[in-house]
Amino acid sequence: MASIQINNFSVTVVTFDAAVGVDFTQNNPSVVLLLTPDPGYTLTATDFAATSPLPNYVSSAVFSQNGLNVNCVVNYISPSIMPATDILIDVCGTGFAVETNLTLSGTIKSCGISNVSSPAAGYLPSAYTGSGAFGTSAIVISQTVTASTGFYFDTEPSLSLTIGVIHNYTITSVKTYNTEGLLTQIIFTVNYTFPANNVTGDEFCLIARATSIYNPPTEIQSYSFNTSAIISSGETRTFTINGIEGANWNLVALANVGGANIVNTSGTIDSTGQAIVNVIFPLTTVDQSYTFTLTGNLASTFDTTGGQPSIFTVYQYISKTLCFAFTSTNSDITVGAPDCKTFIPYSETPETYSYTVTATSTSNIVLLNSLPNGEWTNQNLLQPNFGQNVDKTATIINNTVTPKTLTANILVAIDFAGTTNLLSVFNLDSYVQGALVPVSLSFGSTATLACCTAPASNYFVASGQTFLTATSVLDASGNPAADGFYKQT
Repeated sequence: MASIQINNFSVTVVTFDAAVGVDFTQNNPSVVLLLTPDPGYTLTATDFAATSPLPNYVSSAVFSQNGLNVNCVVNYISPSIMPATDILIDVCGTGFAVETNLTLSGTIKSCGISNVSSPAAGYLPSAYTGSGAFGTSAIVISQTVTASTGFYFDTEPSLSLTIGVIHNYTITSVKTYNTEGLLTQIIFTVNYTFPANNVTGDEFCLIARATSIYNPPTEIQSYSFNTSAIISSGETRTFTINGIEGANWNLVALANVGGANIVNTSGTIDSTGQAIVNVIFPLTTVDQSYTFTLTGNLASTFDTTGGQPSIFTVYQYISKTLCFAFTSTNSDITVGAPDCKTFIPYSETPETYSYTVTATSTSNIVLLNSLPNGEWTNQNLLQPNFGQNVDKTATIINNTVTPKTLTANILVAIDFAGTTNLLSVFNLDSYVQGALVPVSLSFGSTATLACCTAPASNYFVASGQTFLTATSVLDASGNPAADGFYKQT
């Protein structure tokens, strides 16, 4: 059905057919015109009236309310004869559409709030309302969220719509931070654009969980310092004191030999949270130690189980030696000088070192058995001794030279260097054969041949044995001679 638009409302156009020369009111004594308001507007029947004079064919025009609309009943004068041409009947009237005052109502509820001063406890849930014309906007919520004293928001609070049409709302916020840059307050502002209808039952969810601001006491919390042994030539190390700004400290380092202070200084922790002291350790020719004492606004954790000591000692050692050598009570054997290596106590990391140990003899050297690693003395000791163990002992015998030589090449694993010199020895007495006794023998593959072969002088028996008592005939190196028949000559 066609309509015409008037200010903020529309009116239907009613059309019907009638025969020429016939009273058209017989079938259509009246028509109803429907007045419909535009969105955001209201029509009231009492605001309308037909203006005079009424047009031809019209006896009256009556306005009545029809819900949100208004009916205009146009009554015709009866009889009214239809002419030969179309009739356009315009009913003039007065009236107007009124802008509708739209309303909004909703609720803000808590979805997790803790450690805040605003909103106050028990404030939520809280109702919010608003009103305005269609298409206009208004602020309907201004919600301040403030962390309690001593707290801040490590996660930013949120205000979110859980029930309602989100595009009708615009949410903005203004944040406030403390001097440390921590978020302590946020103000949410919610702007609402009114649709063409009233709205109820919208809901917002507020989440705001504040966390305690870390505010430690003004104290010295810890220090960092390399307390390993100092090299004898001296060195410089950094002593770093950690604490809260404003904490006072004093550091003294006393040499136990000589009694001099190598450090005696104090200060206050600044905004960096640290104080740095360069400690200069001098050259020493004797074993030295230094007692460090830290005082001031020390935390309660100092000098407790799991805490750092406020008084401690750092050691400085001159170099120490680890030596290896043979030993023997056999008068035929002369042991060589110890093979020594120099180490700085406690400064060595686990590593394997090679040593060479020697012995000589006027007689041929014969090993009864190989030299076991475990027979070297002073192995696997605890600090402050050397921590060492022999991993391999390889021997070389040379009986072709004068004097005869025994050389042992040993591999030594050193876990840590001790604070005193250490000598590890191997006693050869149980492993080296004594002087061999030469015997003049005839040799052959048969007894007959042995009887008639010319005597040879390169045969030996063990010390203290004779040809008749010997368990074995030996060669010049002390090894068993070839199998066969022998006759002493």
